[in-house]
Amino acid sequence: MNRLQLSRLTLLCGIGLLLACTSAVADERPNILLVMVDDMGYSDLGCYGGEVRTPTLDALANDGARFARFFNCAQCCPTRASLMTGLYPHQAGVGDMNEEGANNEFWKRVGSPAYLGLKSRGIVTLPEVLRAAGYQTFMAGKWHLGKAPECWPNSRGFERSFALIGGACEQFTGYRSWQQKGPISLFVENGQKVEKLPSDFYSTDTFTDYALRFIDAAEPGKPWFGYLAFTAPHWPIQAHEADVAKYAETYADGPAATRLRRFERLKQLGLMPEIARLPQLDDTVTPEAQQAKKETRDRWMRTYAAMIDRVDQNLARIVKRLRERGQFDNTLILFLSDNGSDTVRGPLWGQVSNTPFRRFKVSVNDGGIASPLIAHWPNGISREQRGRIIRDIGHVIDIHATCLDAARTQQPQSFRDHNVLPPEGLSLLPALSGNGSLPSDRVLCWERMGNEAVRQGGWKLVRAYGAGTEEGNITSTGPRTGQWELYDTSNDPGETTNLAAQQPERVQSMTRLFESWATRVGVVPREEIVKLMQAK
Repeated sequence: MNRLQLSRLTLLCGIGLLLACTSAVADERPNILLVMVDDMGYSDLGCYGGEVRTPTLDALANDGARFARFFNCAQCCPTRASLMTGLYPHQAGVGDMNEEGANNEFWKRVGSPAYLGLKSRGIVTLPEVLRAAGYQTFMAGKWHLGKAPECWPNSRGFERSFALIGGACEQFTGYRSWQQKGPISLFVENGQKVEKLPSDFYSTDTFTDYALRFIDAAEPGKPWFGYLAFTAPHWPIQAHEADVAKYAETYADGPAATRLRRFERLKQLGLMPEIARLPQLDDTVTPEAQQAKKETRDRWMRTYAAMIDRVDQNLARIVKRLRERGQFDNTLILFLSDNGSDTVRGPLWGQVSNTPFRRFKVSVNDGGIASPLIAHWPNGISREQRGRIIRDIGHVIDIHATCLDAARTQQPQSFRDHNVLPPEGLSLLPALSGNGSLPSDRVLCWERMGNEAVRQGGWKLVRAYGAGTEEGNITSTGPRTGQWELYDTSNDPGETTNLAAQQPERVQSMTRLFESWATRVGVVPREEIVKLMQAK
């Protein structure tokens, strides 16, 4: 071997060593499993004060960490847009429930790109960033970010996917949920339309089946990012009879007693301060509304609990498989809900699920936007920190930044030859590890069908667009009737004492914060949208 050959061999060996080292670093990066449930309230889980049997999630919380105050975007599509992009929904193009995107004639009349569906340019999704960073990517479950093929998971960064493209389906048949008959809803597997579902289809079980297949098929030694998006416990309220039977007597005392027990349990767990007050039932919950369809709704509450129970059972399957594969300790698991509970089971049981907060899904009172957040990662959360309740204020926009931080990568400045918006969120890893915290005076904002809120530290300014109906729903097609209300949520998380009249200057300063944010992200005032709705 001459000197030149020796030199080349030395160079090649050096490159090989460098690649080996790089591979070793990559091997140390965690797998990331993001689990989202649909329409589940803040206090439904056992580890958040509820009576639903959730031993798997309780164990993850006790061996990991959970947030006392974590928030979403009040409804399905907007939360998913923020989850996938780290942006506020309007920045991602999902300012409203527009599954048709730019083809929707009404939203074309509104004319703002903030309402024309998930953008194809100017944003980058979490799986797109992680895939570019060397992660394998997969998802199973509800997508709900656009019906057009260019919006499907396989077009937005997921290598493998089994997805319900729309917002809901019959749990046992996959039929479109408002029909009770075929054909099945739009399901897509790896970019191809699914013509027939498994004979034993049950949404929660089947989505987990696919997630397990994807985990098993992952290339060894290379980290993966998985997104498991259950439709449970979103309507239609349907569950396995054996699971429903577990709750035959659980709710016999009725919603008021169940709500009080949850409230006391939340304080015992340290998730709520002792001085917290339980808000009165919403003004729309009349005696007539309380009695209407009581028997049906009590049965639905038992079934709803069974749906959450089944989610926990399926997460036990995931945990078992990760342990068997030796991946459990180095998998970051994040669990949350896309919004607060709705009123399908009636406003009483809806408020039970959202204990100790006011109102429901779509509202931006905390009953609509508060979510549990459980984080589990033995290799990333020290033993001293495990079981801790984190009191920092987090938001779904933070999930994107957290995953990139865990994956040791950064948001690109451009993607597909277009500049992209920087993420709005902050990494939660310092708070999870105990090595830092989120800013105590952090400002966060919401707009959902005209319902508006801004939070500055513990202070919250909020207003509803219109009055609620007897079912507790927030109307959004008439004139604005709600006024700004101000709450000190550090001491009054239930938003029971309106301080707006006592602190007009704070109301004015926080209103300016909201208006500045609304202009920046592209909010169109609801009054303008309602005028277009009413125009012939």
